[in-house]
Amino acid sequence: MSEFQSRIEVLKVTHNWPVIMLFILAGSLIGWAIAMILPAPYRAESSLHVSYNSDIHARNIDDFKNWQMGELNIFIFSPVVLEETMNKLRAQDPYWNSVSPEELRSAMNVYWRNVGEWRLVAKVESREHAEQLVETWKQVILEQSGIALSSARSTLELETQIKAISHSQVDIDQRAVELHQIKESLQSWQTSLDQQAKDNPLSELERWYLNSQVARIVTLDPLGALLMEQIPPLESPASEYLPWLDRALAILDRELLTVEDQSAQLSSQYDALYEKWAAELAASNGLTAYLAVESLDSANHQTQSIRSTSTMAFVGGLLGLLAWGLIWLARPIRQAKTPTR
Repeated sequence: MSEFQSRIEVLKVTHNWPVIMLFILAGSLIGWAIAMILPAPYRAESSLHVSYNSDIHARNIDDFKNWQMGELNIFIFSPVVLEETMNKLRAQDPYWNSVSPEELRSAMNVYWRNVGEWRLVAKVESREHAEQLVETWKQVILEQSGIALSSARSTLELETQIKAISHSQVDIDQRAVELHQIKESLQSWQTSLDQQAKDNPLSELERWYLNSQVARIVTLDPLGALLMEQIPPLESPASEYLPWLDRALAILDRELLTVEDQSAQLSSQYDALYEKWAAELAASNGLTAYLAVESLDSANHQTQSIRSTSTMAFVGGLLGLLAWGLIWLARPIRQAKTPTR
């Protein structure tokens, strides 16, 4: 009986095909009308080529690269890029005067997986403005990323200079500490020699110690070299070492002044370079010198409507068919609820 009823229903459906076609046609007309009343936005695309130089000594190259990809993605939508894009668009076409920054941002998107091609996508109501937006946006990205990457390269160079100055500063500070220690030692020897019997000669060990301490002062100083040659002979009394020590301390004080002056100059250079480094770091917008962003022309990118009238008509026809199917399936339920007389 069930099979017989199913055959009957199929026959009824096939004989009522004009009603089905009417539903499909009505749905297609409704979809076409919606497409005409509410025009679909256009989608325009353009491409960038992003490359990454892995010649960097990082603990994890992949993490550093992924961090840079994320920073570049943030930079593409940064205020500096969006504001410059808006300014250029408004200078080209009055249409953009009525578009807010929030609306502009919502019309833009970028698609990427890794280094290589990055697709810039713009969705706007008209083909002309979609193409205008994506090309202007791309131009601004190239300009602003060029500025940011130039600052990133400057940052890297300044870091090298700052490190060199830091190493020199450490060496100078160590030299100053060494000179102060030698000065204290020589002054202590000078006091002890004053208290000793000045006619007694120094022991060989004492004379060697004084000679080695003074030798640490003179370095490449010609006067210091002459002083080393004029050290009193081994058999000389202690009193003859006192004038020699006075000359050594005078050379040491002069060396200390030179070292302190060098330290002050290095400190001033460090502060100036650090200030430049901080400014360049801010201008780099989180990008590093290991990135490169270039234009990439792709013939596969074509501006097209997101939904065409034919597509809307087709979808409307399917919905019309679905509506008829639901009505047809609900028919037995309505018949069951209808009271019989």
